[in-house]
Amino acid sequence: MARTRLRGLEIGGVQIGIEVPESYEWEWPDGPVAEFQCLPREPEVHVGLRVAEVASEDLGGECYAIGPWTFEVARVGSDWRLGLSVGGRRAQLASFDRDFEAGEVTVCREMAAQRAYPLRGPLDEWIVLHRTVARGGLCLAGSAMARDGQAIVRLGATGSRATEGWSSPATSLLGRNAVLVREVRGQLRLFRTPWSRSLDAALGFEAPVCEFEKIEEAEHAYVDLLDASHAAERLVTHAIVPLCDDRLLDRVLRNARCIGRGSRVIERGESAASGAPMAWRSPQLQGAFAPPRGGL
Repeated sequence: MARTRLRGLEIGGVQIGIEVPESYEWEWPDGPVAEFQCLPREPEVHVGLRVAEVASEDLGGECYAIGPWTFEVARVGSDWRLGLSVGGRRAQLASFDRDFEAGEVTVCREMAAQRAYPLRGPLDEWIVLHRTVARGGLCLAGSAMARDGQAIVRLGATGSRATEGWSSPATSLLGRNAVLVREVRGQLRLFRTPWSRSLDAALGFEAPVCEFEKIEEAEHAYVDLLDASHAAERLVTHAIVPLCDDRLLDRVLRNARCIGRGSRVIERGESAASGAPMAWRSPQLQGAFAPPRGGL
């Protein structure tokens, strides 16, 4: 049996243990993801690596263009199949269980010879997104600023054209405005990721969340503290979630209700038009909170 060693990666509080065979001694890429390596003491996601020929058949799922790469996502029963191709040739093929707690990534020999990072985006993003939601969190389009050591999360993407429906950014699946929030030991916390560029550097790798706010253009300035129902509606409207998986969507709705009940969510009207684009939003998510507006 071939010898392996375990290497670790922790993003959004999600620790990933990567079992590395002797035949594939990969290197961290230049860029922020290398800052998230860790000692894999208690990984919640176990990933095995294998170097072999990679099957090229169509997975029959959805495809996303991420820079020069094509990312394929399909379900086989309750499990996941993920493909990563470039120039029409598949470089990786991954299989994971339904909750992304265990999986195997097969890497083509050409990619292994280049000592390439085997969980290159969007694969690492997809794992972290699903584990975050599975543990009661949300991935939101927004930004965050620091106040007295805590994070104020401003809902709504900035610096990009507004879109209706799912849109894959050029170099990232989740995008530079992705903000991860999740409860840890009874406290809602925000987590930095290698992909986001919209977090105040003073927040570090994680920080407690003080409040959420949404800025609206208004004739007169105002500040409203939203009730639990409207707070959940605001959160889910700005959730980043693929449209291909109903089970993930249901979890996002549940998590938004839970976080909305226990969080301070502010709507702030500003009379001066900022020209900021609206965040991504999904008709399915908005429809989940259509009238009547009862309790969640």
